[in-house]
Amino acid sequence: MNTEELRILLALESDWTVCVNGNEFIPLRSSDISLHDSTIQIGPLIRKVLEVEWLRPNSVRIRARAKSRAQPDTLTFYPGDRLPSTAGLRRRRRAFQNQMERALCAYYKTRKVIRQSLYSDRRHGIGGAYPRFLFADRAAIAVDPDESQAVVNGVMRAALLWAPLVRRRVAVVVPYGRHHTLASRLRLMPRTRDGFDWLQWDGEHIQPLQIEAEEPETRVHEFWQLPTQAIVHEICALAPGLLQAVPHIAGNAVSVRLRGIELARVSETEVLYPLGQPLEDVIREVDAARRHGSRHPLARAYEERWLESILMAQIQELLPAIDRRHIYPQVPSFVGGERNIIDLLTVTEDGRLVVIEIKASADPDLPFQALDYWIAVERHRKAGDFQSKGYFAGRRLQDKPAILVLVAPLLAFHRTLNLLVGALPDALPLMEVGINQSWKREIKILRRRGLVS
Repeated sequence: MNTEELRILLALESDWTVCVNGNEFIPLRSSDISLHDSTIQIGPLIRKVLEVEWLRPNSVRIRARAKSRAQPDTLTFYPGDRLPSTAGLRRRRRAFQNQMERALCAYYKTRKVIRQSLYSDRRHGIGGAYPRFLFADRAAIAVDPDESQAVVNGVMRAALLWAPLVRRRVAVVVPYGRHHTLASRLRLMPRTRDGFDWLQWDGEHIQPLQIEAEEPETRVHEFWQLPTQAIVHEICALAPGLLQAVPHIAGNAVSVRLRGIELARVSETEVLYPLGQPLEDVIREVDAARRHGSRHPLARAYEERWLESILMAQIQELLPAIDRRHIYPQVPSFVGGERNIIDLLTVTEDGRLVVIEIKASADPDLPFQALDYWIAVERHRKAGDFQSKGYFAGRRLQDKPAILVLVAPLLAFHRTLNLLVGALPDALPLMEVGINQSWKREIKILRRRGLVS
C-alpha cells in the first residue's frame, strides 16, 4: 500500500487528535506518530495499515489492525486539539442552554422565556453554538464558556445577523474572562456597543459587561537578518521559481516552501527537513501532488498557505504601491489565540502600513478576525514596536492607521460580508480584493472595492 500521501500529511501539523473506534480521543504531537511502509505507530499503539480514506484534505480515516487481533481498528486523524464527539457537544450545549434560561429569567425578573432555540441557521449564517431566547420585549443570545475562543468571539457576528430577524433589542451574554477580544472591538464600534445590551456571565450571575477590559495579548518578535543566505540560496536553486524563502519570525529562521508547504527550515545552527530527505525527491512529489487540476489531497489542503505564497510573489499586482522588500507573515502573533486566517504585514512605498488578510474559502468571521489583527497592529505601530524590533529597515513609517486589505476568491466572500463590514469602525481604511476561483492556475484581480485614504 502506498502511504506516502499519509506520511506527508502527518508531517504538516505539529498537533493531532486521533479518534480510536469513534470512542476515545487522543491528543498527540506529530513526533508521537511514525509511519514506516504500512506500519503506523501512534504513541504506544502499533498497527498495520489496511485502508486509508481521505475525509477532508487535512483529515483522514485509517483502518488498521494489531498483530494479535483479527478485528481492525478505525483511527480518525483530525488536525489540532482534541475534538469532542458530536453527541457530547450537543449535550453540553443543551445543558448550557438550560442553565442560561434560568440565569436570564433571574436577571430580567421574568418567569419564563417565550421561545428558545439551539440550532444552526445556515440561511442567516448563525451557528448552532449560540442559544437564542425570546422574551416579550427583548431577546438574548449567549455562548458557553467551554467553547473555543474563536466561537466565543463569533457571538458578535451571530448577534448582528440575528438582531434584524427578531425585531427586539438583543442582549449578548459572553463568558467572564473570555471577553477581552470582544471588549477590544466594542471600544472602537460605538454603533454595535450601543445597539445591544452587552452582558457577562460568571457561571452563577449575569451582570453588565466590563468594556474596559485588558487588550488581548500579542507579541512582536525580534526580526533579525540571519546569515543564512548561502544555504537558503543553495536549497532554492534545486527548483528555481518553484521554491520560496519566507521569514519564519517566531522560529528565528527562514522557511523554504513549495506552494505554501514547508520543505526546509534554515536557522543559524541547523537545517530541518519536515518532510524528510533527499530533498530533490520530496520536491518532485509535492510539486506533482500540489498543483492546479490535481486530485491529490495535497492539492486541496492548506489552501490559505498556497494563496499566501502566490500573493507574496505577486504582491504588486494586488497592490502596486507595496514595497516588496518588506513583507512579513504573522506579525504580530497572538499569545494563546486561535486564528484560521493568514496575515501579512507590509508597507507602501510612502511608508503606510498595510495589513493583508487572506482566506481561500468562505468564512463569515473574516471581517472581525481581520479587525482583531488590525487593532493589534495599530497598538504596536503607535508604540513603535515594529521598527524598534528590526522591521522595515530603512523605511520611515507614516503616523497613519494601517490599511486593511481582505483578499479572497470573489465567490468565497461570505454572503453576510456587506452587513458585517458595515459594522466595522468608520475610521478603518478598508479594501476588499476579490480574485478568480481558479487562482491556483493563474491569479486575476476581479474586483477591488473600498476607499483607501
